[in-house]
Amino acid sequence: MNENSQGTEIGAALEREVSGLHDTPFTLSDVQGRARGIRRRRHALAAGAAAAAVAVAVPSVLLLGGTIDRTDAPDPAGPSRSATEAVETTSAPASSVLRGSTLTRPDGTTTELDLPDEQVIDYALLGDGRVVAVPNGGREILVLGADGEVQASYPAEINHIVVGATSDTAAWVGADGGVRVLESGTREPTVLATPPAERDAYRSVDAVLGSGCAAGGCEVLTGDGNTTLHVVSRDGVEPFDIDMAVRVDDVSPDGSLWSFSEQPADEFTQYGCVGLYDVAAATTTARSCDVWGLSFSPDGRYVEAAFAENNMLGDVRVLDLSLETVLAYEPDDGHVVSRTGWASPDALLVSAAGLQDNQWSLLEVPLDGGEPTTVEGPVQGGNPEIEAEFRMSR
Repeated sequence: MNENSQGTEIGAALEREVSGLHDTPFTLSDVQGRARGIRRRRHALAAGAAAAAVAVAVPSVLLLGGTIDRTDAPDPAGPSRSATEAVETTSAPASSVLRGSTLTRPDGTTTELDLPDEQVIDYALLGDGRVVAVPNGGREILVLGADGEVQASYPAEINHIVVGATSDTAAWVGADGGVRVLESGTREPTVLATPPAERDAYRSVDAVLGSGCAAGGCEVLTGDGNTTLHVVSRDGVEPFDIDMAVRVDDVSPDGSLWSFSEQPADEFTQYGCVGLYDVAAATTTARSCDVWGLSFSPDGRYVEAAFAENNMLGDVRVLDLSLETVLAYEPDDGHVVSRTGWASPDALLVSAAGLQDNQWSLLEVPLDGGEPTTVEGPVQGGNPEIEAEFRMSR
């Protein structure tokens, strides 16, 4: 690791704070009242907000368990013709699965990764087979080859990466504050400009736009962890100029839609509303105050949403682009959802665990309402309040 023990201790403490871990695990009686009520906020990614929290402080309002007080807004416009046509033809691969050091790729092949002893808190599988991993315990980004061997290690300002819409790019903030983007087929990350650090905040990467970063063809949206503020390229930094204060959470595979989250209305509100933004039309196409953390399906026809608390997910849903519910998934009694991904454009991949026996299963849940099928498990694992037996890429 390239961080000292002090940084490790701070990161571990912040992760415990943000995850809201209890000194005593849930009992079965606790589960009956709470398993379906677990709330999740996602960046990032998933994804990414929980990973970012390892090395940085998160605003305290996001740690409160306050009531949901939603704000009113005008009815959003529908998606533009270009947006609805494009999502039918552009897609990213289905999710890979990481269990321990074993990576199962979307084609079913497996690779043993040369990972550190600390648990990986986030990772990305690039199109060229390399893995970008974020180990817990230090501000460091690891790049592993298709054979699983470590190729490079890069110091980072925070333990957080964001993956491009088609999984061919991974971006992070380097230790010097400059944005780095590693692209499929490119050996070294491209160094972009350095966004300003906001007072009492940190620099976050929120989304990657475009491709061909080495040739100046991509941009990265950055912010302070709460709101997207800047557009960063090789040429410099520009203000993120749209007519609302939001954080961009994900980009559709064709780049035509962004998912976004708003900040809570006040200090007593835990979550803000979320929505979809049509880039070409410069307008919000759908908005909801009942879900959180929208991330696109591999073909861009759907978004997945869930709330997070105590390292677990609740109210897991798949919605269409009007933000109408297509699938609402609830685990069996006494079980919780740990992580989600995509088995295919028409099926969700769900990691579920029993809180009493720590038995874990990886399930494929079809969007058409069919019965889930077991992909792997049940296997013995750790406490889902602290660990994740199965982790999934986007």
